[in-house]
Amino acid sequence: MAEVFDPILAFVPCHNRCSITVAFLESLQQAWPSGASLVIHVLDDGSSDGTADAVRSRWPEICLHHLDGRQFWGGALNKIQSLLANPEDLGLKPEADPWVLVVNDDLQFCSGSLERALSLLPHSDVLAPAIEGGWGRVAFDSSKGRFLEFPDCGVSNLATTMATFVRRSTWLQAEPVPKGIPHYLSDYWFTHSLSCKGFRVATDTKYRVVIRKDTTRPSGPQDPGWRARRAYWRRCLDPRSPDYIPAAITFRRRFSAEPHRFWSLAVLGAKAQLYRLLTGYRPGPLASLQA
Repeated sequence: MAEVFDPILAFVPCHNRCSITVAFLESLQQAWPSGASLVIHVLDDGSSDGTADAVRSRWPEICLHHLDGRQFWGGALNKIQSLLANPEDLGLKPEADPWVLVVNDDLQFCSGSLERALSLLPHSDVLAPAIEGGWGRVAFDSSKGRFLEFPDCGVSNLATTMATFVRRSTWLQAEPVPKGIPHYLSDYWFTHSLSCKGFRVATDTKYRVVIRKDTTRPSGPQDPGWRARRAYWRRCLDPRSPDYIPAAITFRRRFSAEPHRFWSLAVLGAKAQLYRLLTGYRPGPLASLQA
């Protein structure tokens, strides 16, 4: 195994949750199969809670990359791509083509999952985990410009990147994530752009992760009344939400097959403006990051 996968580069973006990041790094190294070499890179997006110092003091061998605090997940994906484009900066030979693991710091690998993932890599282009706890998968229907529910495992045309393996040469063919594309939607932008170029995006039932409940918004039944509608529209105007309307418009304009969908997108934009006028809602300082 070590001869095939030596080394695997793990990139862990993080921001202002020091104890969670440290706990994850400990669990990752404990769960990592002994037959494969692992090089960990932590992308600290401007943390002010001592995350970088904690990582540096406990694991001086971990490579720390300091971002400016405004990159979020999409910017972290772009930073990883720029690092991979310059392999010498990562201590790699120019021709090196290692596997890359991009991973959230608020998850845990299920028993035997990493061994299963490594066994699947020779047959994979993009390998994403199945997620325990009721998280469903989606696919993007380019003919209608909308997301559809998808079975938990199998081959789709997009996936989250919370514990996803991609070869360096494959990653470099992905389209950079535009500014203003928030977490989850930035995952989909990255993986769907690879799918559009012919790469298979797959999950497997035995490669599974569990997400910490204290870092993830509830996924239970929602109130069907006016409170839920108001919360939805607020998310539509929040640049950090996957429901952010300008981000959804950008995604659909790029990947939808039918140009006439511009008008339906324009209607969405008009609804957002109307809601803003009626409620006085202001999306905050990140509004300038629209694509």
